[in-house]
Amino acid sequence: MILPSGNMSLGRICLFFAGIKAIQFFIVLACPKSQFDTSTSLLLERFSHQSQTQSWLNTRFWNKLLSWDAAYFLKCVIVGGPEFEHERAFSQLWCQIVRLFCGDNFELYHVIRTAVALENCIHLTSAILLYWLTAKVFKTNTLKLHQRSRLALKAAMLFIASSGTGFFLGLYSEPLSTLLSFTGLIAREYAVSYDVYGNLRSSLLRWPLYSIISTVCFTAAAANRPNCILLGLVYINDLVSLLKTRRILQATFMPLLSGACMLSFFFLQHHILPYQEFCPERGEWCHKTVFGLPVTYQSLYSFIQSHYWNVGFLRYWTLNNIPNFLIALPNFVVMWFSTVYFSIQYPCSNLKPLILLTKVFLIVLLLFAHVQIINRISSFIPLHLWYIADRLNKSAVTSKEEMKGDDKLVKFYILWLIFWIPAQTALFASFLPPA
Repeated sequence: MILPSGNMSLGRICLFFAGIKAIQFFIVLACPKSQFDTSTSLLLERFSHQSQTQSWLNTRFWNKLLSWDAAYFLKCVIVGGPEFEHERAFSQLWCQIVRLFCGDNFELYHVIRTAVALENCIHLTSAILLYWLTAKVFKTNTLKLHQRSRLALKAAMLFIASSGTGFFLGLYSEPLSTLLSFTGLIAREYAVSYDVYGNLRSSLLRWPLYSIISTVCFTAAAANRPNCILLGLVYINDLVSLLKTRRILQATFMPLLSGACMLSFFFLQHHILPYQEFCPERGEWCHKTVFGLPVTYQSLYSFIQSHYWNVGFLRYWTLNNIPNFLIALPNFVVMWFSTVYFSIQYPCSNLKPLILLTKVFLIVLLLFAHVQIINRISSFIPLHLWYIADRLNKSAVTSKEEMKGDDKLVKFYILWLIFWIPAQTALFASFLPPA
């Protein structure tokens, strides 16, 4: 569903995307050639000749895009899979997609250029899908046509200039999960409706949209980025809603079936197949079996995160990590306020699944993860973007009045983005923290 003003808006989205990327690429060019970490140079020495790595364009641009996780993804694409255990924490789905687009040419700089082009295309496509999703979601909430158009446009632009956009220049896997998440949410949105009391309704005639398209997209998003398993909360919310109104048939063949398929694939990918491949020789992780059965209660991904990166309950709550909590604070605050905004101030029935998803995401991240990664892995949830976009629309209409608390928060967040995006881009190009 593209609005009547959609063609003009899509053009503006593309121009804005090109402008943001041009600024970021200029920042990358302006950064020093030597990086803080040696991982990139070691990777270049292994997979390319010095004559290539030392060329003007490569030293000033392409080499700088191989920072942090990008170095692991590049190696995985060239080699064809993980060589060491810890490399299994990085999406094999994303690596195989990049390999597919590389054809039979896995020369290092060809892979880099292919991955950068692909990632940026996916990022732009995700922004367009968010525009479409926003238009559909807020049609249900009876916003006028011009209001929906402005809201959708602002949300798409905020997504392009998000807090993680510095990482989305090159080889990161987050944009792929975002693309899949937005596609799945669109399919679900077209498959369901709400009555005047806000109760969820759906017809089995729309079963393919819900139980095939959205399920495949959410499952693939979780296969790419395990944090996207939280998208399954959408199905849990729908299941409870349908059971409350005694729609047993729809509840069984739509959210229950979809959630079961998604969880089963996730369990197969992270528990059963790794156990069959590595155990019992691997030891340690292999010993964490369920009642002696050939399956572990801890996923291999979770074990790798814990063993190599010290991820676990409250492990990040140390004094030396206070700067990382401060870096994560703007997104934590805005995302939490978005759940309050759409629950209390402007309650929207069809946003309840995303409100639940956002709350659980924030709690899990705060207690178990390296909190600063919220700046890039939150991109698959659009709720906070709608909150900011809606407040920008409302403040534009009432600009002469004194700013409210929400408007002050949004203004601060926008100012923070103006500072953070160039800073993060420069830090990434220099292989400097935060990751």
